[in-house]
Amino acid sequence: MTTHLNTQDMGCPYQHPPVMPTDGTPFRPSPQFAQWRAEAPATRITAEDGNIGWFVTGYELARQVLVDTRFSMSDRRTPLGPTQLPMGKPIDAEKGHALMVGNVLGLDPPQHTRIRRAAVGRFSVRAVRGQRTAIGEFIERRLDEILAAGPTADLFGDFAVPVSVFAHCRVLGIPDAKAEEFAAIFATEELRFGDMVAFAADVLDLKATDLGEDTISDLLRSELTGPERLGIATVLMGSGRDAIAYMIGTIMVSLLSDTGQLETLRREPERVPAAVEEFVRFHAMFVSTHPRTVAEDVTLEGIDFRKGEPVWVSTVAANRDGERFPDPDTFDVTREASGHLAFGHGVHACIGQQLARVVIADAITRLLARLPALRLVEAEQLAPMAFAGDLPTYAPGAVRVTWDQRPERG
Repeated sequence: MTTHLNTQDMGCPYQHPPVMPTDGTPFRPSPQFAQWRAEAPATRITAEDGNIGWFVTGYELARQVLVDTRFSMSDRRTPLGPTQLPMGKPIDAEKGHALMVGNVLGLDPPQHTRIRRAAVGRFSVRAVRGQRTAIGEFIERRLDEILAAGPTADLFGDFAVPVSVFAHCRVLGIPDAKAEEFAAIFATEELRFGDMVAFAADVLDLKATDLGEDTISDLLRSELTGPERLGIATVLMGSGRDAIAYMIGTIMVSLLSDTGQLETLRREPERVPAAVEEFVRFHAMFVSTHPRTVAEDVTLEGIDFRKGEPVWVSTVAANRDGERFPDPDTFDVTREASGHLAFGHGVHACIGQQLARVVIADAITRLLARLPALRLVEAEQLAPMAFAGDLPTYAPGAVRVTWDQRPERG
């Protein structure tokens, strides 16, 4: 017998559902998620602005919600409530319109389909593999610099962020002369939307007379309108880079804290590309993905979702569902972890997930090879930190390391 849960069935004790827990880390998510999932695949929670919605923790329900078009992306209400983000440069009506019509993170098909189709070409498996040589050469140069400055470093700020920035500039087609400005605007804890849009507009203008084999050039060649190009360019510049940097730093914290897992990959570095799936499953960043709103009444997995209700899917919780991943709270680099939801699922799945796989695998492989005596000194994210940004996502924090000697480059 299926139990149907909805707000109308809940009596007085349920008038004030719980709020988003903040006691988790990328290594030990809040135990509240597992408790909720044991009771039902989705739980009513209260957002900081008073909105009440569904927080999805079950793997199967999460997959269904992520592909179901009855859950709209166009009305966004986060469990952290409305956030007043710093703007930097003012956003005029034209740029504001661009963010509405070109922001794939807040659009439904068919508009979402049009915009995404114009942007995905350079993020295919084949296209990304074509960038491996350049990305690998940059990683080696960065490691040379870290070793020369050693014997200590912050793996996040000194390594993960520069590697991620380079990879994004390369695939997007940001001119070398603008790379430093890109990093200053987008690779920072305090994103300013006005500065982001203004930078994207400048790059589009520069590239208009110097088209190349890159994403921004593809957008300029496409049939998208000017505002649509500006909107999606801004989103692409601001998305994914932080996730790749977070993953590289966070993965290394796990490996340096677990001698057995670390030695497995040192002995068999060929395992690293496959292990990326476990890397991102275990260290999923999004405590909640971008919110959805129920467009019409729908029942899934015994949950009655009512029109107008916000729904927040937790990839962190879904990736720790023991019904899908046995012993889910164990980090195991030999696990077959395909099917995880770290990159989302369905039409809104991460555009840059193939780039992420290549960059993460190459960065971890080369880091382990070049620094065999690497040791963890301190990692901020081992203790609960404030969520990053306007979504409840784990913050990376500094990952301070040291090594005993400066190994020769082989």
